[in-house]
Parts: sequence; structure tokens; C-alpha cells
Amino acid sequence: MIVAFSLAFFFSCKKDNNTPGTGQNNTGGTGTGGTQQGNYSLQKLTLSTGERVVSPWVELAPDSVYTSLNIGSSLFRPMPTGFEDRVVSFYLPQGYMVTFASNFDGTGETATFVAVTSAIKANLPSRLRNNISYVRYIRFNNPEKKGTCSVSDSAVLAFGAQWHYTWGINKQSFPNQQFVPMTWGKGTCTDTDARTLIERSDVDHLLSFNEPDHASQSNVPVDTAVQRFKIMQKTGLRYVSPVVTQDEAFGTGKWLTEFMTKAQAQKLRVNAIAVHWYDWGNQTNNAATDSLTAERVFSRFVTYIERVRAAYPGYPIWVTEYNANINRSSETIHRYFMKLSTDWMNTISYIERYSYFFPPTVPGVNSNNTLTNVGAYWKSLTSPKAFTSNIVLDATIVP
Repeated sequence: MIVAFSLAFFFSCKKDNNTPGTGQNNTGGTGTGGTQQGNYSLQKLTLSTGERVVSPWVELAPDSVYTSLNIGSSLFRPMPTGFEDRVVSFYLPQGYMVTFASNFDGTGETATFVAVTSAIKANLPSRLRNNISYVRYIRFNNPEKKGTCSVSDSAVLAFGAQWHYTWGINKQSFPNQQFVPMTWGKGTCTDTDARTLIERSDVDHLLSFNEPDHASQSNVPVDTAVQRFKIMQKTGLRYVSPVVTQDEAFGTGKWLTEFMTKAQAQKLRVNAIAVHWYDWGNQTNNAATDSLTAERVFSRFVTYIERVRAAYPGYPIWVTEYNANINRSSETIHRYFMKLSTDWMNTISYIERYSYFFPPTVPGVNSNNTLTNVGAYWKSLTSPKAFTSNIVLDATIVP
């Protein structure tokens, strides 16, 4: 709710100009030839104009954006000759993700595939067959679900979570702590900022507007938000929805409902739904004991998340800010709620990530940047990896 690279597991942005065994230029060269099925290297994204990744095929180098669009970066390259609007199948090596789109700016029919546990070899869904004019292919990091939301580098380092965000786009990643940028307000959605994100080798996700329904936060009208959100489709990153205040996430006439309706109508890529939850409306609704209060807070939290999921079925959820309410200063309530909520979210496959927002009444960090008792407790809670399987969406896996 506030306004606002040397990584052991991350990836360099070096251009790979090697050519595949067929003699084709994998950076978008002129040939459309190929060899028999299976003779590609298995080390790069491979596109084919036939089913099951057969000849003719072409291998692409990671990090580049393959499109006729160029917003001033050397990472933009043309689609390989003979492959624009002709791709039918693909091979994606493990540890990488690819975003395909029918329009050269990353909009239109679109999908993001992620090879988490194994390589993906698949035929494209019918909506994308012979309909790709944009490709973004990058390495993919798989952190734990539990993260940190803080503008303080010292706090991020103290918590040690494997991902963090700061309500902006210009902070850094740390070893084993990946940064997730956020286009907090409409002013951050520009071609310049899209280029900046494309040229960073340490990010693979992008958060969107922070409480655009709230006058004291980013305060972005829905129609403006849709147009600015559209600009950042050019990044090809896995893109998370704007995050609204608790009461504006679902239901008729609500901000996020209207945004998602318009985004879906325009075929904008939304890869996950972001959520804020603070038990608003129940801050004085306390039980006889702190433990019982925490249990009731947790029950309401689960109900809310399940309603969000029902409103947007098929979309993963990021709980980017939540706590047991700023008006509750009992560490017992917050600690027990942390335990109950993380234990539950760790088991829910559609919840990809979460981060606790420590209220001033229960700070997570001392003035000297050491963790408080409750901050240390949050750090001690275990979390599984965000992804336990490949993201294949409506593609058809082939042998």
C-alpha cells in the first residue's frame, strides 16, 4: 500500500550467434531449410512450420525479441525469413520460457509457455498456428512462493526470500533473490520502460498498477489502465494483473472486473491475478483469545482467495500484500495467521507467490535493519517452489 546482477541462478544477456546444424542463421537469418526431425540441438528454442517440430525448422538465440517492431534496442531482431505467421510447433528447453503473440507488439492471440521440470515439445494451439509475429525467449527462474515486499535493500537481504518487489521497476536483484519490477502507475508504462525491462537479464515477471482504484494510490481509470497495460505487452514478460483494494477485486462494476473484461476483449496477455487482503471490515471483530481471532481471520482470508479464484478461473494468483489487519497489534495474532496462511497457500497450486506486508504496529525490521521477532518468524516459515510443473496451457504435447 505504499507509493512508490550478479546472480548465481540468473542469466547473462549475451547474444548467441551460433548457427544450428542446418546452416540456418538462428538470429533471424535468411534460410528456411532444415534437417530431419530430431537433428536440432535441443539447446535452444526451435520453431517449425510443421507439426511435431519437423523440417523446416529454425533455432533462436535467447534474450532477443523476434518481431518487426523495434523500440530502440539491439535485442530486437526480425522473425526468421519464412517463419512469420507460419509456425505450427515448437521445442522449448528446460529452464526457459517463451511468449508468442500474433501481433508484432506482443498483443493479440498470445501465450506464455514455461519449461519448468522438463523440455516442452508441442504443437501450438489452433489460435496461434500460422499466426505468430512476436517471440520472446528467455531463461526462467523458479523461486519459492514466499517473497518480500519492501523498498529497503537491507530488509530484503535480511529476509532472504528468493524474490522481492519494491513497487517500482528500478531496483536490483541480489544473489538468490530475484527482483520483480512493478509498473506502479500509468507513467511507468512507456516504450522507454519496456526497453529497459527487455534489456535486463534478471527479470521474467512484471507486476502492474498498484491499487489503481484508490485515489491515494496509483489512481488509474480502467480505460487508461487497459491502454497503458497494452504498451508493456512488448516486454514479453509473464505479466501480472493490476492489484486493487480488497473490495474491488470481483463483482459487478468493480474495478478489476471491468479491467479484466476489457483486457480479455482486446486479447491482452494477463498471466496471473494479483491480490491485496487486510481483513478490512473486521478489524474490531475479535474473538475471546488471540489464537481464535487468528483462526477466524484465516477463515475469512481463505474464503476471499477462493472467491477471487472463482471470479477468474484458470488464472494463478499472487497475494502481493496481506496481513491480519493494521489495527491488530498482537504478535500472537500475526504470527499464528502467518503460519496458518502460509501452510495453506503452500498447498494451493494456483497460488504462485505471496508476501506479508508488515504493518507499523507489528514491524518486521528494527531501525538497525535487523529482523524483529515476528520478522524472524516470517523468515523461518518454509515455502515450496512457485512452480512444480511445466506451463503448457492449450498446446498439445507431442513425442
